[in-house]
Amino acid sequence: MHSIGYKPDGGVCNYLISSLCKVDQYEEAVQVLRSMGAAGCVPDLDSFGSVIGLLCHYRKTKKIEELMKEMVSKFRLSPRKERVVKVFKSMRANKDVHKAVEMVIFLEEEMDIQIGFESYEVVVETCLESSLFVLAGKVVMRMTNRGFIPYIKVRQKVFDGLAAVGEFGVCTYS
Repeated sequence: MHSIGYKPDGGVCNYLISSLCKVDQYEEAVQVLRSMGAAGCVPDLDSFGSVIGLLCHYRKTKKIEELMKEMVSKFRLSPRKERVVKVFKSMRANKDVHKAVEMVIFLEEEMDIQIGFESYEVVVETCLESSLFVLAGKVVMRMTNRGFIPYIKVRQKVFDGLAAVGEFGVCTYS
């Protein structure tokens, strides 16, 4: 484009990314996203959101994790709550429990980005589905420290699971 004297702006790049995503060309969309800087454009939430949304559809969690970290740490963008939920749902579908918990820690502790109730709920349910009750308990504790109270059925599953694996100390108040 530069060779013919045309300088694309962020809107043009986002339109190109969006068009590629609509025809399921996620590899090309990622390539355009990553080369926006060379074209003189700065990626924004729409740039990342289109690509991450398509990657979530295809459950490409490794690439999703890379782009989320790049978006947050390199470009200092705070992802929309619904996008974060979609990311966690994709990780849940792939049973990437540890990646989901690591993403919670990365977003909240390292990048100081607050995630919402629904994101926590998806991560806790992912832990429970994999019978990782201690990990689920830790996520619930993190959740309650933020002021979110899990649904009663989720709390009961965590309690029962912790009791079943002999973690009574976590189950009781002292």
